[in-house]
Amino acid sequence: MPSLNDKGETVYDMDAKTFAREMQGLVKAGASILGGCCGTSPEYIEKLVNEVQGQKPVSHFKPGIRYLTSERKTVPFTLDSPFMIVGERINPTGKKKLQAELREGSLDLAISFAEEQEAHGAALLDVNVGMSGINEKEMMQKLLEEITVASNLPLSIDSSHVEVIEAALRRYPGRALINSISGETEKLEKLLPIAKKYGAMFILLPLSDKGLPENLEEKTAIIDRISQKAFAMGMKKEDIVVDGLVTTVGANKKAAREVLETIRYCKENGFATTCGLSNISFGLPERSFVNAAFLTMAIREGLTMAISNPSQDLLVNVAFASDLLMEKEDADIRYIEQISAYQERKPAVVQTAKPAADKKDEAKGADPSGGFAEDVIYQDVLKGNQKHIKEHTMEAVEKGGDPQKILNDSLLPAINKVGEYFDKGKYFLPQLIASAEAMKLSIEYLEPLLSKGQQKGEMPVVVIATVAGDIHDIGKNLVALMMKNYGFQVIDLGKDVPKEVIVQEAIDRDARIIALSALMTTTMQEMKHVVDYARQKKVTAKIMIGGAVITQEYAEEIGADGYSRDAADAVRVAKALLNMEEE
Repeated sequence: MPSLNDKGETVYDMDAKTFAREMQGLVKAGASILGGCCGTSPEYIEKLVNEVQGQKPVSHFKPGIRYLTSERKTVPFTLDSPFMIVGERINPTGKKKLQAELREGSLDLAISFAEEQEAHGAALLDVNVGMSGINEKEMMQKLLEEITVASNLPLSIDSSHVEVIEAALRRYPGRALINSISGETEKLEKLLPIAKKYGAMFILLPLSDKGLPENLEEKTAIIDRISQKAFAMGMKKEDIVVDGLVTTVGANKKAAREVLETIRYCKENGFATTCGLSNISFGLPERSFVNAAFLTMAIREGLTMAISNPSQDLLVNVAFASDLLMEKEDADIRYIEQISAYQERKPAVVQTAKPAADKKDEAKGADPSGGFAEDVIYQDVLKGNQKHIKEHTMEAVEKGGDPQKILNDSLLPAINKVGEYFDKGKYFLPQLIASAEAMKLSIEYLEPLLSKGQQKGEMPVVVIATVAGDIHDIGKNLVALMMKNYGFQVIDLGKDVPKEVIVQEAIDRDARIIALSALMTTTMQEMKHVVDYARQKKVTAKIMIGGAVITQEYAEEIGADGYSRDAADAVRVAKALLNMEEE
C-alpha cells in the first residue's frame, strides 16, 4: 500500500526485487496470471518475468471434484456427495400467474420463487423464461441481474435457444450449469463450443437426431458420443452431468428400471447424473408417492441431483433419509437439521387455543388490522425489495401505523441487520446497495409525516465529497445514502471538489461531520490538504475519511478524526465521533 513521505508525496516502499520475490508466494498459491498496478514500472515487471521464468501455473484441477458457483457461493460436489435438489419452479410452463407477470415485465414472482427454494434447501436454481409473447433473451438477462442479487445459489441456465444460453452465460457472474446439450447435430455443434468458451458445466441429454433412444444400449452410445466430442475440445468428465431421460411408467412399465440402469452406468463410468424426477409419475394418481419411491431407488444407484420442487416436504425428507441410510458425509446431522426445520414449519393438527403472539412479530409491531405491516417493511429492507416497500409503507400508515415507530422498529433495525450481514460476509455490495435504496424509498414517503422535533431538526449536518482530482463517487454516494437513511442531514457536494468549497460549505451549514472520499493513491493526499485547511479555518466539525486505498493508519497520519472501511461502517463511525447512542 502507498504512504506519504515528509513532503506529502505518494511513495511505495517495496522495490522491484522485493516485489518479484513476494510474487512467488502467489505462484505457489495457484495464481495463473501475474502483473503489477500502482507503484510498479517496467523494471518491476522485468524482475517479475525473470523471477518466474520457466515456471508453470499450479493446477487447480482435482480429479473427481466438480464446482458450480454464483457470485457469492461455491457448490463443490463429487459422485458420493449428498444428493442435491435443483429448484425447478422458475419456469413459466403451466404457471399462468408467472406467465402473466413475465408478459408485464415483472419478475416479482420469479424472485420470490428463488428465495423460497433457497430457504427450503435447494442447492442450485434452474431458470427458464421460455414462453410466447416475450423476448426470451432480454427477459433471461433481466432475470439474471435480479436473481443474482436476491439469491446466493448457482444457476442452471435452461433454454432451448442457443442465443439465449450464450447471452446468459456472458452475463452470469459465476460458473453455471447449461440445461442442456443433446446429441442433435445442430445443437451439439453450437452449444459445446459455447460451454467450452465460458467454462460452464453442462447437462448431457441423451437424445439424437433420431429422437429418444429405444433402449439402454442406444442411450449409452449417445452419452459416449457426446462426451467424446467434449473431451476432444479439452473438457473433462467433471464438466458433464448426464440426464437419465425419465419418462412416465404410466406409458412404459420399464421406464424407471431403464433410468436406474442409466444412472448406474454413469456412476460406474465417472459421470454425475440428474433427472426430471416428476416425469416418472405423469398421468398417475397420488404422484408424490411414486416420485418419492423412485427418488430413493435413484439415490441408491448414485443419482447426483434432480430438478424438482424443494418445497415438497415428502420428497425432500425422503432424500435426506436416503443419504442417511447411504452413510453419506454428515448425513446424520443434515437429516436431523432438516426434520427439525420441517417440524417447526409444519402446521399443528389440532389447535384448541389461540396461539400467543410471536415475539418476532411483536418486536416489529402489529398494525390495527391484525396483520404485521411493519414486519413486511423490515423484510423489504432486508431483501432490498425496492418495488413494493413504498406501497407497504403507505399501507402501514393508512392502517394507523405510527411513522416514527415504522422508522424506529422496522427500517433502522433492518438496515442494522443488513450492515451486520455485510460485516460477516453474508451480504455483499449489491445487496447492501439494494437494501439502502429500498429504505430510502420508504423514508421519502415517511419524511413529511415525521415531526420535525423527532427527525431532522435534531440530526447533525454531514458535508460529504470526493476530494479534488478524483472523479469516482460510487462509494461516496452509498455512504451518503446510508447516512440519509439514518436521519443525518447530508449535503452531498459531488466529486472532484476543491478543499475551499468543502470547508466553506461546512462553515455555512454548521456541519458536525465532514466526510471525505478518495479512490486513487494520487488523490488521497488531497485529504490532508482538506484537513489542514479546515484546521486553519478553525472548523470544529469532525473529519472522517474512507476509500479503497485509505487505511486507519493514514487517517491518523493526516490528522483525520475517523476512518470508515465501508458504507455500512460509516454510520457507526459518525455516531461514535459525535457521541451519539447506537439505535
